[in-house]
Amino acid sequence: MTALFFLKILIGNAYLWEDFVYQWYPFRQYAATALAAGEFPLWNPYTVGGMPFFAEIQTEVLYLPMLALTLFVKNGHLNVYWLELVNVLHYFLAACGMYLLARSFALRRMSALIAGTAFAFSGFMVTHAIHQVIIGVAAWYPLLLFMMRKALQEKRWTWVFVGALTLGHSFFAGSPQMSLFFYFFLGIYVAVEIIATVGVRGLTTRPGLVLMGRAATLVGLSFAFIMVQLLPTQDLSALSQRATITYEKGSEGSLGWGQLLTLLVPKFFGASDAHGYNWWGPGAYWQYWETSISFGVAPLLFALFSLRFFRTNRHVAFFASFALFALLFSLGKNFFLHGLFFDHIPGFASFRNPGRMGVFVAFAGSMLAGFGFDAVLKGQFTEKEGKRWVTTMVWISGVCLAIVIAALLGLFDGLFPFLAQQQQRTFVRRELAIALVTIIPSFFVFYALIRRSMPAGILGILLVAITFFDLYYIGAEQNTAPQNPEEHFAQATPLVGFLKSQNELFRVNTRNTQGMIMDRNQGLMDRVFTMEGYTPLMPARVFPPAATADNFYDLLNIKYYLQTDSVRGTIGLKERPGYLQRAYLVFTTSVARNEEEVRARMTAPSFDPRKEAVVEDSTYTPISVSAPASGWQVRITDHRINRIGLTVETPQAGLLVLSEAYFPGWRASIDGAEAPVYRTNFVSRGIPVPAGTHTVDLVFDPPSFNRGALISVLTLLVCCGGIAASLWNERRSRQQTETAGA
Repeated sequence: MTALFFLKILIGNAYLWEDFVYQWYPFRQYAATALAAGEFPLWNPYTVGGMPFFAEIQTEVLYLPMLALTLFVKNGHLNVYWLELVNVLHYFLAACGMYLLARSFALRRMSALIAGTAFAFSGFMVTHAIHQVIIGVAAWYPLLLFMMRKALQEKRWTWVFVGALTLGHSFFAGSPQMSLFFYFFLGIYVAVEIIATVGVRGLTTRPGLVLMGRAATLVGLSFAFIMVQLLPTQDLSALSQRATITYEKGSEGSLGWGQLLTLLVPKFFGASDAHGYNWWGPGAYWQYWETSISFGVAPLLFALFSLRFFRTNRHVAFFASFALFALLFSLGKNFFLHGLFFDHIPGFASFRNPGRMGVFVAFAGSMLAGFGFDAVLKGQFTEKEGKRWVTTMVWISGVCLAIVIAALLGLFDGLFPFLAQQQQRTFVRRELAIALVTIIPSFFVFYALIRRSMPAGILGILLVAITFFDLYYIGAEQNTAPQNPEEHFAQATPLVGFLKSQNELFRVNTRNTQGMIMDRNQGLMDRVFTMEGYTPLMPARVFPPAATADNFYDLLNIKYYLQTDSVRGTIGLKERPGYLQRAYLVFTTSVARNEEEVRARMTAPSFDPRKEAVVEDSTYTPISVSAPASGWQVRITDHRINRIGLTVETPQAGLLVLSEAYFPGWRASIDGAEAPVYRTNFVSRGIPVPAGTHTVDLVFDPPSFNRGALISVLTLLVCCGGIAASLWNERRSRQQTETAGA
């Protein structure tokens, strides 16, 4: 099913699109080529003035499936096909994990297959194929819950340690929001499961304490394991443009009440896919995939039917309750629940798009569909129960049919203004007809199972087929863009070749209000120094304040800038002769106490970045030379991802200024002796250099990475040791049992 769903991508006739092209492919290209060259990509010097790369969690540097792509780098290039293949394989992981999870609840194979199909190809999963980090985390949900169940149910500790490593590793997939959602879900599940097992009073008994200890150990070790990523990411996040977000911003991507119709008719409000944006729902076009909650009409019917067992099956009660919670949370600003979490629950105020909680509508709904179908499939019901079950499904199907038919007859047209347009109305009518075609045969499969008019296996296969082709119709063309991402970036090949042929260190301005001459992340793709770029955790300080355009460009080491020809209506690069070099000396400096003082001094008409600098550090001792030194020279002898080497010759002490972004973690040495690095000119680095000839080295070596790496490695050793000890104990117990039996 996975191969069929993504066949066009797998055979190279179509490609993933949108953010996959603009963000994830450049990220992986840079990481894979750096690792293949023997460099760990802690820093990214090619976006804006430079910024941390590894600390931007969405780069997924340590996520094993992405790390493996390093093996496929050839001649300094990663073919996009391998990255797309990894994305597609995550759907296979989601389907298999869901199947395994469903089986752990004693569901039959066919029921588990329905659950796996519904979740893996649900609207949320498929529309987010272009958001590799979201799929990377969500695909692990079923397997992670399966491991937690094993850790709670079995006496051996192997599952605790394996589960801890797997849960922690899923965090490296790069979506802290999706990881936060799952940790919250897992916490609720564990609490419910332990209470259901030992009771509230049993929490303080030995069995209760053991269960809580196993769950706490699994979660605690998973947290320790991710410290190598979490600590640097926290450093970057605190200094990023997303350090704080308003509720207005955080509630972007909220599900609308009217969008509940999309559970039955996923494209009732149109769609936004690789072939165009035909979206008439609330918000911008991208809200289509941020608020997609459908998981198939047939699974929805069986999920609703499973509610008959709400009181008798605690697992149905749990999944139904969490599905309702997820649905209400997804409403964001349209319901109070998201605001409550945003204001009072740590972590939730760091993210927008509450509609992403809809992943649990699909996750829990798919499990409920498995439970509902399984109850009928097992056939363990009396004739009276069978009649009641048919009545229940008649009501469920009847209500769904009534809603769809009412919409087909135009009874809802007045509620949705976009239906006044003929094109939109025709589109929606077609989608409503498809829903009808799915609801009716789903009911008859249910009825045939109750009456045993056909073999259960055939009916199960038929229902799986109905589910798959329903989801296939909705999403198979969602991500089949015609343009190869490599061709997109190759459009700038002549320009990239020209810029790299000059053998100089300079930046280029490639974007203005009229357009752009290269992709915003072309710098990462082709290792060109640009003043543009996109990454979610963009530093709060990117561009320096300046009184003139020349000062602004000089401070950023811009040799070429984008100029618009208003007569011809074209844009092109214009050279700036005498541009300020990447590294230079000044002999007049001042100290500013805060950001406001820096801005005031740098925007003064008298400020000349070629002669003076502003240092934002009270410990720095300023210098002022009435007759600035001449005859000084600065040469960059080594420029790598995480390291810069320079030779400086100066007749008197000065401040070495580099138009490289300042960030905590950069260490400097002069002739082997440690030297301070100061935030200079708002965004740059400054290093005091004494008179004479010196060798200056800068290395990006953030303490948070080193501390985190130590904790993660120790945790890995503990888990591996725990797994080995647990397996050894199991083997010894087995041998003792066999000896006693003999």
